Amino acid sequence: MPAYSLEENEIGNCSNCDSMLISLSYHSVGETIVVVTKCVSCGAFYVNIYDSDWNWVDEAPVSLLPIPISISNQIIDDWKGLETIPLKKLEAVFSRGEIEALFARAKEETPIRQYLYRARKKYELFEEIFDMRLEL
Repeated sequence: MPAYSLEENEIGNCSNCDSMLISLSYHSVGETIVVVTKCVSCGAFYVNIYDSDWNWVDEAPVSLLPIPISISNQIIDDWKGLETIPLKKLEAVFSRGEIEALFARAKEETPIRQYLYRARKKYELFEEIFDMRLEL
């Protein structure tokens, strides 16, 4: 179920070790609100269930395995990875010269340093927009 918020808030105490629970995501399910939480100490995951007026209803432990969860953005660190990125995405952030420098670097050729330097300054923006981390 898609989350309507990924806000982090203190939700309560862990049933396992009594440490603080932090919210990871908020979900609306019919007339209830489900908050997925994680203990800051033992790492246990729970769902806390509330009614539509935010009155606590129940708590249940959550097992995240074997569900794959993407923990970080996709990392692009070689020519094959760079080649899979649509050119329009690259052009949205980088200039033509910067793109050519990125491909040269990925192919282990000598890029024009000035363009590569400028492109590296934009890595964070590219990751923010497209959820892909460049490490070239």
